[in-house]
Amino acid sequence: MKLIVHYNRHNFIILTLLFILSGIASYLLTKNVLLRELDESLEDSMEQISNYVQTQHKLPTHTNFDNLLISTEVTDNPVNRPILTNASEDISVKGKKHLGRTLTFAVILNQQHYNITISKPLEGIKHITRAVMLITMTMILLLVAILALMNKFVVSRLWRPFYSTLNSLKSFRLNNTSAVEFKKSNIDEFSIMNEHLQLVTSNASKEYRLLKEFTENASHEFQTPLAIIRSKLDVLIQQDNFTEEQTEILAEAYSAVTRLSGLSQSLLLLTKIENNQYSEQQELALHDILQRKTSQFEEIWEENDISYSLQVYPSIIRMNPDLLEILLNNIFSNAARHNKPGGVIHIIQNNTALHISNTGTNSALDGEKIFSRFYKEAVNNTNNGLGLSIVKQICISSCISPSYEYKDGMHLFSFHWK
Repeated sequence: MKLIVHYNRHNFIILTLLFILSGIASYLLTKNVLLRELDESLEDSMEQISNYVQTQHKLPTHTNFDNLLISTEVTDNPVNRPILTNASEDISVKGKKHLGRTLTFAVILNQQHYNITISKPLEGIKHITRAVMLITMTMILLLVAILALMNKFVVSRLWRPFYSTLNSLKSFRLNNTSAVEFKKSNIDEFSIMNEHLQLVTSNASKEYRLLKEFTENASHEFQTPLAIIRSKLDVLIQQDNFTEEQTEILAEAYSAVTRLSGLSQSLLLLTKIENNQYSEQQELALHDILQRKTSQFEEIWEENDISYSLQVYPSIIRMNPDLLEILLNNIFSNAARHNKPGGVIHIIQNNTALHISNTGTNSALDGEKIFSRFYKEAVNNTNNGLGLSIVKQICISSCISPSYEYKDGMHLFSFHWK
């Protein structure tokens, strides 16, 4: 959910609640004020009637003039003071029933007590309160519509520099020599953000270039002395003046140097993949590449008494061709290295997946660690433990999902893509 949508949702909810509460409060206050005005009108009518009785020495006749209803009652228990209440019965005005207010008070005429009740309908109050509620709801809808338009045209425009910065960051690559350009903004917060991002991306690119140079130089410098050591060991091993024990020691040293050279090359390859130095991608005919690759490994598998089956279908995959070669080399080598004499390798490929299964140990490997660096089986320590790490890194850079499972005595590696 976008920030502006999140903001609008909360803003509209809060404002709507605020307007509703304001409308209710306005309704209650207006009704209270009008009721007070009505009560004061009834009290004025009470004074007029009291003066009329005192001056005219007679009771007012029953009337319904100007929505004012007057009734009198002879009583021996007059009310002590005027009593204001809601009318017990609806008051009829123009054929319509309305709620009303009544004022009851006592007068004395010819030594006789009378209770006089004045009633007046709440017709005007109902109309006014309805008008208040209608105006309030209209204002709510009008303000919500205005806020929606403001958010669409004003607030969205204010956030354009932010989205422009995001688009610039999407195109940022560590291996780009040119700096990222952010559009200038007259909003202080966005301007400060762009300045900090400019500094961060610049430092990241600089550190990447330094790291890249270091790894390449280190790999080159490692390979040179390793090649010298290996050549010297070759010369020593070919000499005949060594005992058997000394020859074994030299062979172990030669093997260690060879593994160290392979380890250096594998680490350099991992670094290059992680640094996105194989970013160029192409549409490749995967079925053709698999057929060619199995032909290359066929002789190796036969030498190790391993049979294989291949099922491929015409399919196109988009990735870097060098990375695809490395991935297949590592997986096919892994399937042969960890297999057994008389074992099998099954290769199945369709439009969205590649499955490679092989026989081997009779127990499952650690599925959580198998793609980790330097992970090795306890029974096999001859490899450097980076083959499957390189495979995983290739999958990450190529948007491929790798997985492993042990099923029906077979070690199954699957690769899925969209």
